[in-house]
Amino acid sequence: MLPGARKDNIIDLASRERPSRRRLVKELFDRHAAALRLFLLGRAVPRDRIEDLLQELFARLMDADRLEEKMSDATGSNRSYLLTMANNLIVDRQRKLRVRTAYAAAQRQIESEQVDERTPERIVAAQLELEAIKAIIRNMRLNWRVALVLQRFRNMSYEEIALHMGVTEKQVENYIVRAMRQIRKARRKIKAAGERSC
Repeated sequence: MLPGARKDNIIDLASRERPSRRRLVKELFDRHAAALRLFLLGRAVPRDRIEDLLQELFARLMDADRLEEKMSDATGSNRSYLLTMANNLIVDRQRKLRVRTAYAAAQRQIESEQVDERTPERIVAAQLELEAIKAIIRNMRLNWRVALVLQRFRNMSYEEIALHMGVTEKQVENYIVRAMRQIRKARRKIKAAGERSC
């Protein structure tokens, strides 16, 4: 078992039916974890996030295609491969953080611009818009709807949603982007219809 890992962790669960893959991943961890920790520290990853990143890295190894072939002695440096994976993981997390930060800033900007009176007309218009958006969500593709609801209303991370849905984090991100695009498009139509009726 990997150091510091719980018995119900993702590697343990993913490897129950793949003992040879588990042995290879454990061997890679035993051999290269110290170097990976130093690499992550050198990339300014906070100490309290390093073990999480290592856990995610080795969880990804459990699902990597042709891992045994890639990690054979004939293919060269296993450590280089693992360091590249770790670097890609850092870049991916930084990109997601930038997207979330930009989205939060845009939301704050929108909210600050929407400070206005609560007239009965605006309340009714907001209720109608809400009902229209609920209808859009109910009628969107199932994967999009599930990912959106879990992320927006249950505050689940992309990783948690991916595990729940049995897909990759990239697929979850894609579902949410498409769902939000559909909602924004519907809101533009609602707003345009409201302006025409005035």
